[in-house]
Amino acid sequence: MKVAAVVVTYNRVELLKETLSALEAQDYPPSAIVVVDNASTDQTQQMLKERKNKLPIEVHRLKKNTGGAGGFFFSMDVAYAGGYDAFWMMDDDTKPRPDSLGKLVRGLQQAAEYRDGQMPSYAASMVVWKDGRACDMNIPTPSWDWTRPLAEGKDWIDIDCASFVSCLVTREAVEACGLPHPEYFIWFDDAEYTYRMAKWRRGIFVPDSVADHLMPANSAVFWGQATEKNLWKFGRGARNQVAAAISLRKARILADLFQNLVSQLKGSQVPWKVRAKLVRFALDGLVLRPKVRYPRTMNRH
Repeated sequence: MKVAAVVVTYNRVELLKETLSALEAQDYPPSAIVVVDNASTDQTQQMLKERKNKLPIEVHRLKKNTGGAGGFFFSMDVAYAGGYDAFWMMDDDTKPRPDSLGKLVRGLQQAAEYRDGQMPSYAASMVVWKDGRACDMNIPTPSWDWTRPLAEGKDWIDIDCASFVSCLVTREAVEACGLPHPEYFIWFDDAEYTYRMAKWRRGIFVPDSVADHLMPANSAVFWGQATEKNLWKFGRGARNQVAAAISLRKARILADLFQNLVSQLKGSQVPWKVRAKLVRFALDGLVLRPKVRYPRTMNRH
């Protein structure tokens, strides 16, 4: 299986160095690395020009910051044109362990045999923080019958949703389901995309494939931390969840959002002005209807 590692970066040059080194240290090395630089203003561009690479690296610098969603939309499009069988998606603070990719590939192949030749749409790694605990931001959503493969001795489970921190997406899934929505910009773009693909064919979670997420703190989205300063992220998160719930026809996404909003804002110090803006962002999701786009080089006839 020919794999392209797809990395989206913005102003985190030191972390990006660790990601690239980890990719080059894989037991099952990717055939190429595609780096999309979201118009970084630090030393990222210079580092990528001067770095001595051990694997083929294709660098694309965008004219403006399109967010993680825009970066993955662009990177998956150009990687697809390279003819690869699968695309290993990750942020620039991801550090996969040396056997991570090989175990994801084997997981896909074993699951395809288990499913009578139908390969899963994607395979996701176990994502951990620096202390070895599961990273709260990257816990996958298991399917309702996730224990079935385990009962038959398999070392992976079926999932409906995962993050873009070490997620191996098959070419077939891209052809069937399209690319991530660039309109989401940030937050929930990975959830929407993996939910969308899982509606076609479920993904799998391979716990033996481990990636370290080099976040400053091990925390998931907590609405009680919303402020005027970070509202650009929290607001888009609320908007995107509403939009995804509608497009995917998953009422549970909507129910989870509002349950979390109510429970986490209750008793918090979030100003009422910020709360009102969060609600307005969420309402914007009612009219956000991104069109599913497919790779430009894909023949759909």
